[in-house]
Amino acid sequence: MGIITVLDEETISHIAAGEVVERAASVVKELVENAIDADAHRIKIELFADSTAVTRISVTDDGIGMSEEDALLVFRQHATSKISRPSDLAAIATLGFRGEAMASIAAVSQVTLVTKERGSSSPAACKITIHGGELIECTAAGAPEGTSVVVEGLFYNTPARRKFQKNVATELSHIYDMVERLALAHRTISFVLLYQGKERFRTYGNGSYQDVIAAVFGATFAKELVPVEGTYGLVKVSGLITRPGSEMKTTPSRLYLSINHRQISSRTIQWAVREGYGTLLPKGMYPAAFLDLAIDPRDVDVNVHPTKKEVRLSRERDVQRGVQDAVYCALHETPVFAVELNAPAPQEMPKPKTAQPRVSLPQTILGEAVAPYERRVRPVQEIQKPAAASLRQTDKQLRRTETFEVPETTEFVPQVLGQIADTYILAKNESGDLIVVDQHAAHERVMYDLLLARQKSGLAGQELLVPIQLHLTKRETAAIADLLDVLAEAGYLLEPFGKDVWMVRTVPVVSETLGDPSVIHEIITEALDKTSGGGEESVLDRVLKTAACRAVVKGATPMTVEQMQRLLRQLMATASPYTCPHGRPTTIVLTKERFAAMFLRT
Repeated sequence: MGIITVLDEETISHIAAGEVVERAASVVKELVENAIDADAHRIKIELFADSTAVTRISVTDDGIGMSEEDALLVFRQHATSKISRPSDLAAIATLGFRGEAMASIAAVSQVTLVTKERGSSSPAACKITIHGGELIECTAAGAPEGTSVVVEGLFYNTPARRKFQKNVATELSHIYDMVERLALAHRTISFVLLYQGKERFRTYGNGSYQDVIAAVFGATFAKELVPVEGTYGLVKVSGLITRPGSEMKTTPSRLYLSINHRQISSRTIQWAVREGYGTLLPKGMYPAAFLDLAIDPRDVDVNVHPTKKEVRLSRERDVQRGVQDAVYCALHETPVFAVELNAPAPQEMPKPKTAQPRVSLPQTILGEAVAPYERRVRPVQEIQKPAAASLRQTDKQLRRTETFEVPETTEFVPQVLGQIADTYILAKNESGDLIVVDQHAAHERVMYDLLLARQKSGLAGQELLVPIQLHLTKRETAAIADLLDVLAEAGYLLEPFGKDVWMVRTVPVVSETLGDPSVIHEIITEALDKTSGGGEESVLDRVLKTAACRAVVKGATPMTVEQMQRLLRQLMATASPYTCPHGRPTTIVLTKERFAAMFLRT
């Protein structure tokens, strides 16, 4: 006797339901997506729960509704209005198309559907009740145009599935997240979410991305986002992204992505968003991004999994490049800077020029050749004695071996007021707001841009009269072969010189510090670390960032007013003055309004 049997319809329906309906949030998703596909303008979701589970889910819309004939068909497997032939799968524009959702939900719950077709001549709506996939009744009822679906007793006939549902708080969290994502993707639809009869979430369907984000995350958060809008290659990108210097996350939990208004999860697009930020994003961090991509449906395959969370893109690289370019352009066309948390709307700092005059600066990165401290005549009270040694050290640290050019802006630059903790520069802008600059981060941005410019021009390194001997570990020696070309591009020419010994023939000319053997070794170690920067930045960029960090003035270092003012001019001439190469903010703004609020002035 054979051991293979054909499954009965009831078992098949339960298996299919398990693929589509994983939890209460799955039910909400399917019902809301059906309402969206039905051309609804208003969607109301109502939830009720006891101490153990979500007991009742109701979704009501004002969409086109259904006739009685269609309402009965909707609970049959693979009954759909979205497609009728295989070729339709090549260009799906609706959220649903499989014809599985309603049948799957009805198989594991008790469903009541009331629907009235838009423009119907019949005064009555159709009411259908189904328990565990079996039709209980089909009667006339009074209801407005649209559809209402009530789901109760979810998984009542599949105890194993019900047993493994999470607690109510977890289930509600998944539902809230699902509704928020759908609202963000469909901003012209008004969403209302109620729990135990109390309103928890509402959007107004006015099409504003910012208004929906404000409803989800708050108005203050929404105001600090940077708009993204434009067509880049085959993809049209619209949405909002985090301003550099704002709060970032260690996970992509606030990356809300949709393609043709379909919420999706895509590591490729997540990566493209991060790449668009480049050095504006701190290592290992993720921005908040709310992006909708409009792509030809023929280039998008949504028929990958019953949940439709994943999509395949036929021209993935082109989409990736388009998203990356969109984010990059948005960040570099909008003045971006960090502001104090919970501060009033900030006043804009001057936007840096893209083309700047270049000023020849011998010997020091921060100013003209500075005479030793002893030769400068200043009033005693201006520079305290304990700072004298530090200033000499700063001059020595910043002295270079040859003259090179550093760009400066001709626009207004914040006026230096002083220095606090020998680490932060205090200045004021044209509006009289207080500007606080992290001197190390600012100098690092200037140095990084300089190193990058010299690398691109082929003038990164200077030959040493006496080469530097560098001792590496066996592991480093074995791995450095793949790094030699990159190091040479950055200004370090290395040649083997015996067992685990290398001769450094050239070093970057911008700072004596970069010729220190310990610094060179640190740069090599950082470059060899494959996990640095999450593996997303190039090795060359990693080398330049490390070199910039080691070559500049540190915190707790006294600076003269001239040095600080020159640094601000050079900072404002860089392409990204408000973040260091690692994505940390260089600048924060404390507005006059913020000070007035702190001192309770009205």
